[in-house]
Amino acid sequence: MIIIKTDFFAYNKLKTFKNHSKALQGFLLIFILLIGALVYYTGGTRNSYAHLIYLPIVLSGYFYGLKGGITAAVISGLVLGPFMPIDTETMLMQQPQNWLFRMVFLIIIGSFVGYLFANLERQVIKNRKIAYFNQETGLPNKSTLKNVIDNKIDNKKEFHLFILTINNLLNIYKLTGFSNFTDYMDLLIEHIKQYPALGKQIYYINENHYGIILDKDKVDDLVEFSNDFLKYLDKPVNFGNISIYNNFTMGITTYPDYAKKTDKIINQAFLSIKKAKNKKLPFWHYENINFKEKNINLDLLAEINNSIENNNFEIYYQPKINLKNNKVQTFEALLRWNHPGKGYISPGDFIPLVEKSSLIEPLTEWVINEVLKDISNFKAKNNSFKYDIAINISARNLQQPNFVELLIDYLKQYNVNPERFSIELTETDLMVEIDKNIKKLNQLKEKGINIYLDDFGKGYSSLKYLKEIPIDFIKIDQYFIKNLTKEKKSLDIVRSIIELAHALNIEVVAEGVETEAQLEVLKDINCNYAQGYLFAKPDKKEKIIEFLKELEAESYA
Repeated sequence: MIIIKTDFFAYNKLKTFKNHSKALQGFLLIFILLIGALVYYTGGTRNSYAHLIYLPIVLSGYFYGLKGGITAAVISGLVLGPFMPIDTETMLMQQPQNWLFRMVFLIIIGSFVGYLFANLERQVIKNRKIAYFNQETGLPNKSTLKNVIDNKIDNKKEFHLFILTINNLLNIYKLTGFSNFTDYMDLLIEHIKQYPALGKQIYYINENHYGIILDKDKVDDLVEFSNDFLKYLDKPVNFGNISIYNNFTMGITTYPDYAKKTDKIINQAFLSIKKAKNKKLPFWHYENINFKEKNINLDLLAEINNSIENNNFEIYYQPKINLKNNKVQTFEALLRWNHPGKGYISPGDFIPLVEKSSLIEPLTEWVINEVLKDISNFKAKNNSFKYDIAINISARNLQQPNFVELLIDYLKQYNVNPERFSIELTETDLMVEIDKNIKKLNQLKEKGINIYLDDFGKGYSSLKYLKEIPIDFIKIDQYFIKNLTKEKKSLDIVRSIIELAHALNIEVVAEGVETEAQLEVLKDINCNYAQGYLFAKPDKKEKIIEFLKELEAESYA
């Protein structure tokens, strides 16, 4: 291996000099002429300086092979030929047979040297291909990958290492057959290379594993890049008359975040593949044991953008009932995902995931836009529409620098009175950058927007912040409502929350009300509003309009 590495080094040096071909050719020609001048001014060809002419011939053969050796020999023969005297003192000139014989001899030397070095170069290239390239695919192999990583580490260049594995390789082999499998793999590799950000460099590790190195500064968002890359790989590859789908898993690690040695870096990428497969995810980014593991279903996240563009999301509405007059006061807007391939996906399966990613921002904007559009439609079909609409927002929404301005602009755009609009946040979300959040909530409050504190009792329940946060409503978590008629402790807690809220001029909404018994207890302890299946399940806007018409008809009966 040391010999091969030395040959590889020499070969690269050889290529470096040949990249400056004109300069090198000029140097060799000047070298020959200088030797000719030296021979002339030291007495002619009778002196031993004439033997220096072998040097440029050997160098020409080394750099340019057979052709270079012969060309340099002919030029050298002419320089030391008919115009070069044997003795410059007497100006005795050479006989033609003398210089012609010398030229033939030099051509023989140049040919031999050129042929020798050309063969040596071919052997170096062959050894290099064997040592550093896979023979079947022509791709640089694992040894080359290691050398590239070593070089980047030496130059303190930060990078990501991606290793791809094809999960359905055996099925592809059976489909294409033995005789066509190699051709298909060549086509697949070319397909992968076409992804713009890769720079068309892929490393062959083994038949089912391929490596890719990308400098850290070329990847702005690793998760987004990985999602986009795997989305591209999901496209079928046309082979003959069939379209073949490839199922990839990708392991990723980053230098110098988790390791500083080549073998360990490569091993981390393989461990990431194993982790991704265990979690049934398309990829996994290696994380040190000191880092908290992310429980993010990247497969679902990868499809969020498409579903926003294709309107695969829907808004459902659920009424909140005023317990003083048994009328609808507010509707809560709830997001539902009708996935084109997987059907309805439970909000509990995707909303917590989206809230941990940057996708929450475009998704929330979509929700705001759709809800305000629906309000306009409600008003168009019912001139006396006087209900509040509430949407849920997350901590990441509040952390957007322009979230307040964005929401106000949307309200103006749809001509919706801010006093008819509400936002709901959980206690846990509010605790993220609590001081900044309170400032933003105060700005919304000044505009007339109502604020709900959702799932109260489930999170921090800090009395200090309850006093400072500008909230209008508290929503008691349905866990306490569920046990309201079964446990005295739950009843005492709910009663205490209601009394505390009223003391702070905050109204209370009970979530998850499902029975008449729960409703009667809530009325007895002065709860202001209730929401749950007892009144209505969340439903599409068309059904909500019908629901409102029925309520109006009942009130006039």
